Amino acid sequence: MIHSRNSALFALVCALLFSLTAGTADAAKALKCVSTSGDVPKSANGNNCDANVHTTGKAKASASGGSNASADVTGGSATAVATKGSNSTAEANGGSGKATADGGSNASAEGDNASTGTAIATKGSNASAFATNGGGVANGTAKNGSDAIATSSALCSAQATAKHNSSAEATCSTAAGFADATATNGGFASASDTSPPICTPGSGTAKVHSSMGNCP
Repeated sequence: MIHSRNSALFALVCALLFSLTAGTADAAKALKCVSTSGDVPKSANGNNCDANVHTTGKAKASASGGSNASADVTGGSATAVATKGSNSTAEANGGSGKATADGGSNASAEGDNASTGTAIATKGSNASAFATNGGGVANGTAKNGSDAIATSSALCSAQATAKHNSSAEATCSTAAGFADATATNGGFASASDTSPPICTPGSGTAKVHSSMGNCP
């Protein structure tokens, strides 16, 4: 009788472990949405993805580990990837947008009118990149609990990079202008092609290289 009870208990534990492992594996498996026409939404195992093409172009969204990814296109291409409890949104209106978020992060990217926006956020960070006009480029990268925002509204380049609990912002709005801001270890950097640079390193670092000047 004792042997039978032990065997039954062992079987129950194995079944529970298998169920938990299977559930974790299902959540980790990427849920993918792809569209070249119309809306393609999917939801499964705590993951949500949505790929929507309103006119022409291609939208791709991938979510895993309890994440949400959305790609929206009205001409051009958009790719959104979210993993490990993250959120990503990519949008394209005649341009290219790519957003990648990992490890409890948020990423948002937009590329309009032949412009390209790329946002990458990892390890509890937030990154956004908006390139809205004139074939410009905006890149925002944030890592390890940081925030980065890059905005381009002309044929220019904006680059914002923040690492280890830092903040960086970069904005450009004039043809051939450039703004590059980098901050690490608690620093803050702000770059613009129309305003003087701001560097506040604190206990870390802050650097700006722009068509309006550099710091430190």
